[in-house]
Amino acid sequence: MLKFLLLAALVLWLLYSPGVRKLIRGALSGESAPPPSQAKPDPAQPVAMVPCAHCGVHLPASDALVNDAGQPFCSEAHRRAGPRRA
Repeated sequence: MLKFLLLAALVLWLLYSPGVRKLIRGALSGESAPPPSQAKPDPAQPVAMVPCAHCGVHLPASDALVNDAGQPFCSEAHRRAGPRRA
């Protein structure tokens, strides 16, 4: 008797699990799963990185703060402090 209860619980669990329900709905509606090559999104495009003129930390060029001389900085405090002396 216990075997039948466990089997019934397993069947109910499978029927109500989201993955199986989605698979059953797709099969009944005639939809097919997208090919694996189309399921993956395109990877992000590389971003140009620039070093901070004060501390040397690399950051995306779009996030850099630039001074009048065109030097990139990582923060307003480093922009105010100016480039590091060699």
